[in-house]
Amino acid sequence: MIRSALLALALLAPAASPAQEAPRADHHMHIQSRLITDQLRAMQAADPAIFDGISVDLFTERSGADAVRELDRAGIDKGVLLSVGYMFGFSAVPMEPAVRAERMRAENRYNVDAALASKGRLVAFVGINPFAPNALGELDYWANQPGASGIKLHLGNSGFDTANAEQVDTLGRFFAAARKARLPLVVHLRGAAPFSGASVNIFIDKILAQAGDLPVQIAHGGGYAGIDQPTLEALDAYGAAIARGAPGTANLVLDISAVMQFDPAKLPDAKTSTETRSYEEMRGLYVAGMRRIGLDRFVLASDWPALAPVAEYFAREREMLPVTDAEWKQLCGNLAPYLRPGWQQP
Repeated sequence: MIRSALLALALLAPAASPAQEAPRADHHMHIQSRLITDQLRAMQAADPAIFDGISVDLFTERSGADAVRELDRAGIDKGVLLSVGYMFGFSAVPMEPAVRAERMRAENRYNVDAALASKGRLVAFVGINPFAPNALGELDYWANQPGASGIKLHLGNSGFDTANAEQVDTLGRFFAAARKARLPLVVHLRGAAPFSGASVNIFIDKILAQAGDLPVQIAHGGGYAGIDQPTLEALDAYGAAIARGAPGTANLVLDISAVMQFDPAKLPDAKTSTETRSYEEMRGLYVAGMRRIGLDRFVLASDWPALAPVAEYFAREREMLPVTDAEWKQLCGNLAPYLRPGWQQP
């Protein structure tokens, strides 16, 4: 489960030249404090296999100043910091609940303080495990703190399974609480649990519906990295929900971080997959789905530092994303609703 949850922090891609047309914002970036770095090392000691093939960059501290330098190199105005404070929920590392809660708060503070110090260049989403005992308390705390712009949920890391009715109810209540607090959500849905269009529809109907008009961003294009058949099914499910005006989809977007640049052969279930399409064909099928839904529902994101430095990532993204120049320009101009003029928390 943790291995799939960490795929978004995986292998370094080959470097490329910076893209001529830069996105207005990178919607998916990570910094990390010494606390998280130590936690990841403890996770590795507890279960070394989960880090097979994972870049050593995962164990490097990064600051808000580092993120701003990456944006400057790429000619990008804004970056969205997604705190990985939810990683303190990893049960294989013994820790008292109060200590877990304290360290989650501290990691979230590290991200929020970085955003406050950036003079508007960075916005921070705090990381919460929605099934942790302190989940709603953490949400309530950050709802009243300057510099906290939203919440990152990594449901793969949190062990979410749409077949678990109790988890579905708990997560629905968390979405409702986020809506009440006016804290937008970035959601990594896919993890180790069975994943298909049917499971995405459970998420849409029973959980996303609780978000109302709250901005919600689905990470990694609806999957967790690369493109396989379940990712395409998820994309179709989101498209159908948007087309019918399903509750919770009014301000729904998908970021496409690590979708085009992650070889599906590296996905955890690749050895058992019956997928025979080429990587190039899968990218074309995904873009066809984007066009059916409407490109305005997609935002560019790097998942820095997972695959490459930001400038090199977006240069390679332009090469690998099979869209026209006009479509690329549109994607570069897209902003998630929480970054658009007019979105304000009360």
